[in-house]
Amino acid sequence: MQSVRRGDYDVAVLGGGVAGLTAALQLREMRPGTRILVLEKRSHPVPPTAYKVGESIAEVAAYYLKEMIGLESYLETEHLRKMGLRWFCPANGNSDISRRVEFGLARFSPLANYHLDRGKIENHLATLASDNGIDFRDGASVSDVQLGADCHTVTFRRAGRTESVATRWVVDATGRQAFLRNQLGVGVDLPVDTGSAWFRTHEQLIIDEWSDDQAWRDQVPSGTRWRSTTSFLGRGYWIWVINLGSGGASVGVVADPAHVPWERIRRYDVLMDWLGETEPQLAAHLPPSERELLDFMKRKRFSHSCSRAFSRQRWALTGEAAIFLDPLYSTGHDTAAIGNTLLTDLIRRDLDGECGSDFSQRVHSHNRVLLGFVQLVLDTFPKQLVVYGQPQVTGCKFMWDNASYFSILLNLFRNGGILNPELMRSVQPLIRQNALMNTFIQARFREWATGGDELHAAGVPVATDYLFEELFMTPLTPMSQDELVGHVGLSVRRLQTISDELVGRMSGAGGFEVPERPPYDSPEPTGEELIMWSDWQRRTGPPAQQKPQPADGWLIR
Repeated sequence: MQSVRRGDYDVAVLGGGVAGLTAALQLREMRPGTRILVLEKRSHPVPPTAYKVGESIAEVAAYYLKEMIGLESYLETEHLRKMGLRWFCPANGNSDISRRVEFGLARFSPLANYHLDRGKIENHLATLASDNGIDFRDGASVSDVQLGADCHTVTFRRAGRTESVATRWVVDATGRQAFLRNQLGVGVDLPVDTGSAWFRTHEQLIIDEWSDDQAWRDQVPSGTRWRSTTSFLGRGYWIWVINLGSGGASVGVVADPAHVPWERIRRYDVLMDWLGETEPQLAAHLPPSERELLDFMKRKRFSHSCSRAFSRQRWALTGEAAIFLDPLYSTGHDTAAIGNTLLTDLIRRDLDGECGSDFSQRVHSHNRVLLGFVQLVLDTFPKQLVVYGQPQVTGCKFMWDNASYFSILLNLFRNGGILNPELMRSVQPLIRQNALMNTFIQARFREWATGGDELHAAGVPVATDYLFEELFMTPLTPMSQDELVGHVGLSVRRLQTISDELVGRMSGAGGFEVPERPPYDSPEPTGEELIMWSDWQRRTGPPAQQKPQPADGWLIR
């Protein structure tokens, strides 16, 4: 095929954060001759910390950064390896961390992921971009984009001068500013009515030291609970604690205004008053005054999507400029990784001269993949914060959400399935069934959250080590496309088995009517042991009275 070369650049990336810079680097690796311009509004170098929210990455983004962008050695040496997710449910006035029901890992997952100092990694990526022949310009504020038939014109101001460049492709990676998304009117509001306030401290928060109970400490022999993305949960809210390799910590509150009014978190002084009432142990380890913080930020609503992210007219949206779902599960970097992988595939094909109906169908397929991911997980977030007041229901959600993510999305991404329109069409019925199951089970979580002491009879649900072994180890082995389709089918069967057991046990204990399942196929159960149920009294008693932790177990029991 003959390469297409029109204008000053082949690609102009608007925004030089993680999403924009990795898109540029990914394309440069795929197609070394591509002429790429990155325009970043901020002046570089940026402060290494106290910069942006989004310090925790999940497994999709970790694989993307490590393997596809080539940052594994850099992440291992310059950032903090993460010990998965860790949730602490409310108990006893939240004054003793060792007496709260805990969901989290007892040892590190083999699927290494990280806590990032955002400014530090963006400085590194900018240097990599320049070293790889990408024209990176900081202090450049985009003022206009004119889309044309053969090339587009981007106008920006830099160092007091107005400049314009011609480019074949424009990629909007401007984050919440969403320059092109807003200009094109393709933004979509999402029904996630939560607000957030977040800040960074100068010191790390070493939660392992918050209790002298040796039995509790022995549950994680490495003493590295503090390296988890830790969440303190309560009815209508959750609070993240993310320790950073630079020595500080990021702390953020996400609250449903139906339970925690915005006025209680919008300023640090009133937030500290609220934390003193609801999370006194955490509050005792935080600076008493905003003057002692690195920063303090807030946002009343944060969720949005778009009607399309990729166009045959040669524009694309990525990162927060396209989608931001929720801080829970660190979805922001995942959607950027997925979006970048799809858009760079389209750009490469176009620049290599691919056109016609096949290209149009690929654009349609890639839009469907990215926006289908939004629809697949959307029910995971709206009106779900009420669940966190009930530890047993929280355990159900922790298991379900993680099993869905690790078994389906992670394997589709790691094995390149999202780039194969034929494969994605073939698994579409399975993905739709998983989406129906997710809508159904998330509604049950909200229903069960009204249950009281009667739910104690069900016990506390925890995934078996067998299930976590499957979730952690399967992605490490590459699959052919046929094997991948088979794995998605097996995963849907496992999720159906989990759903059936959760619904039967929790509904029976709480006296809830067992609802009719959605109209999807009911495959034969796999016969695998996927859930164990811990005794409620033992699990909520002193750590010394709890069941001993297996030396090779994955999860706190």
